[in-house]
Amino acid sequence: MAETVEVRTEKNPVGAAILSALFPGVGLFYVGNFLKGIAYIVIFAALIVLQVEGRGNDHVIFGLLIAGFYIFQIFDTYDEAKRTHGRVEEKPVNREDVSLFWAVTLVIIGICFQLAELKIVTYRGIGRLWPIILIGLGIKYVYTYSISKKGGKNE
Repeated sequence: MAETVEVRTEKNPVGAAILSALFPGVGLFYVGNFLKGIAYIVIFAALIVLQVEGRGNDHVIFGLLIAGFYIFQIFDTYDEAKRTHGRVEEKPVNREDVSLFWAVTLVIIGICFQLAELKIVTYRGIGRLWPIILIGLGIKYVYTYSISKKGGKNE
């Protein structure tokens, strides 16, 4: 029989959003989603580095991406806190509560920056790969949708 633990979360969604407005990702630490908070910090830092290293119109593109991501992460943190606000649940004790998607995303970002530091690729070259993020998110959502459909069938 699996061991379970009662989890009570009472996080203020507005407080979480304010913390994320002060510094991206911190509101997720408050909510308890540490991996997602770290991912948001890394993504925000990566966008800033790409904006600083950009040439020509890259400054404008990455500036807009920074602004869009900044606003997105505030609303996402608010929604995350709202989903967990005051909820009591029986949660199985599982040491592997890590999203594979975010783990792979962090590894890919780390590899790209390491390649840039070793002068194998340039930051500008990495900046041109941003559509891969959209492709990855699309694959993740298709996979999540297909899993939810399989689980909902009565066979």
